[in-house]
Amino acid sequence: MKKAVLMVLLLAAVRPALAAETSSLSDGRAVPVFTAGEIVVTGKSANSAETVSAAEMERLDKQNLSEAANLLPGVTISNVGGRNEGMIYVRGFDMRQVPLYLDGVPLYVPYDGYVDPNRFLTMNLSEVDVSKGFTSVLYGPNTLGGAINMVSRKPQKTLEGNITAGGAYGDDQIDSGFGSINIGSNQGKWYVQAGLSLLTSDFMPLSGSYEAVKNEDGGERDNSDIRDRNATIKIGYTPNSTDEYAITFNSQHSVKGVPVYAGINPTQATRYWRYTNWDKNSLYYIGRTRLGEKSYLKTRAYFDNYYNTLEAYDDATYTTQNSGKAFSSRYDDHTVGGSVEFGTSIMQDNILKLALHDKYDMHNEIGDTGEDSLNFEDNTFSIAAESTWNASKNLSVIAGVRQDFRSTIKAQEFTDSTHTAIHSFELEDNQATNAQLAVVGHLDNCNTLTGYVAKTTRFPTLKDRYSYRMGKAIANPGLDPEQSLNYGLDYAFTPSGKFSLHASVYRSKLDDTIQQVNNVAYDTATSTWLWQMQNTGKSTFTGFEYSMDWQPEAWLKAHVAYSYIDRQNDSNPDLVFTDVPKHKLNGSVQFLLNKETWLLVESEYNTKRYSTSDGKYTASPYGLLNLHINAGLTDALSLHAAVNNLFDRNYEVAEGYPEAGREYIVSMNYAF
Repeated sequence: MKKAVLMVLLLAAVRPALAAETSSLSDGRAVPVFTAGEIVVTGKSANSAETVSAAEMERLDKQNLSEAANLLPGVTISNVGGRNEGMIYVRGFDMRQVPLYLDGVPLYVPYDGYVDPNRFLTMNLSEVDVSKGFTSVLYGPNTLGGAINMVSRKPQKTLEGNITAGGAYGDDQIDSGFGSINIGSNQGKWYVQAGLSLLTSDFMPLSGSYEAVKNEDGGERDNSDIRDRNATIKIGYTPNSTDEYAITFNSQHSVKGVPVYAGINPTQATRYWRYTNWDKNSLYYIGRTRLGEKSYLKTRAYFDNYYNTLEAYDDATYTTQNSGKAFSSRYDDHTVGGSVEFGTSIMQDNILKLALHDKYDMHNEIGDTGEDSLNFEDNTFSIAAESTWNASKNLSVIAGVRQDFRSTIKAQEFTDSTHTAIHSFELEDNQATNAQLAVVGHLDNCNTLTGYVAKTTRFPTLKDRYSYRMGKAIANPGLDPEQSLNYGLDYAFTPSGKFSLHASVYRSKLDDTIQQVNNVAYDTATSTWLWQMQNTGKSTFTGFEYSMDWQPEAWLKAHVAYSYIDRQNDSNPDLVFTDVPKHKLNGSVQFLLNKETWLLVESEYNTKRYSTSDGKYTASPYGLLNLHINAGLTDALSLHAAVNNLFDRNYEVAEGYPEAGREYIVSMNYAF
């Protein structure tokens, strides 16, 4: 019945069109924002500290999502070194708890809830929005710690676009190249936007001060090559000034190596892995229609496919698969879903929004040749309501509630060593309640103070519930949702267009956190103790962050952002949280000759972070300095040069996985 109601509503369309918003690039070009792809909380004060524009991404050479999100306070990036995947942490929450969206469409992988943010190139985006603390219930389920929404472009002119090409030089030779083309046309009642982005890297250059170890001799990082391709096309219809309907196809293909662990932890296995396919294709529809003078309807429908091939080899030649540690693993996952959002002004000072979400996930796991595949299927349904009451000119109250339902339809396992006999797990369903309340006070024209409290949840993934972790663990189909109580204060001070300050203090109390519990059962066949994922964790995250932008003169701009977080494991104080430093400071100073020609100095500092939960292995503190120069050669053509990691610092964000040394980058951009 729930699905029938949702499918009927999906035949309708969406809300009053907003005025086209733009992000001005470093050479003055405008990048219109596809506003239909945004998730808007009416009445919540705008906070520039939660948005990275296309201008910032281009100006600072942030070519993938991880690099772009890292510009924001409260956001930290790390690496899942064993899979050569990026990881974004938002106020200490990882990407299972902070899902990723494209134009409001969920992109996280059905099986484990993760998605590699390094695979998402930024050259065809208009902005990246990161929601922290108070995350609208309109996003749908699993936003325990926030949400990340990539917003695509939309053309404004009859013909517009840009072409970018460049390369990076490190370790005495060219190590990578990149390029993109974006072209769009707006013909009034219809428009089309298309883009193609490419990034190819033969290796990651290590710092000259890196000292060779057993599995890494320095210079060119072994097995670190990457090939990324992203293509997108959007076709839209705007019959009038309030309605809009768009269909978008987005395709990503990647091939990547996985560098071998090069640290000092003896428990870390040596893996010779390569991903020969990392493919993600999304087809989605977004529509919005005004209903009378006070109401609107907005709908999304989407199909997403994720195909992944991992090859594990015998040794560093990456040619044979004969030993016990060698295997082939393929994921073939599909997601079908949609959402409906209805908004209306029920009173003069009140806006009510209602939303339905339905998401059907299918995970197919294919092992070595000759093995049968295992199939897993989940369905998640949500119903949400959000109300904004403008109590006065200076005071708004935002209240939201959402009920989520997760039904397990299929979950299978092998029951014999030959992987031919298949058995169905016991199927368990879950539900979770989310609620939030915020009070926004505009103290005067310059000062805004927002206080909020939000109860949020995350359903356990298929991997959390059903994976045996290569024979090291016991499945737990009965896992309950994780819960968090988030509350905090946001302050914004914007006295003029030349200065702005945003600050936040927050606390999150986590309960029923899904954690690994060791020594649950003894396996006599392997003479080892097995572990299990259980709802045993209680923890507290407390933090403070701020960002400041200042332009004292026409030729000078400055930006600084600072983040502090303290994560306490209340259930087991002897275990520490990993991958997030307690302090992070980043900023930039830009010297402008004019809007097309400038010099920018960018810096970042991170304190140490733990890489293992026992605290024995850490990534040391580090500081980086980058230089960027842009020159406007003509009105349409610009030249950009940069030096990343200027002092060739040897550093890590995950112990045993060194990061890139000094790189020189040159690119040219032609706009029309």
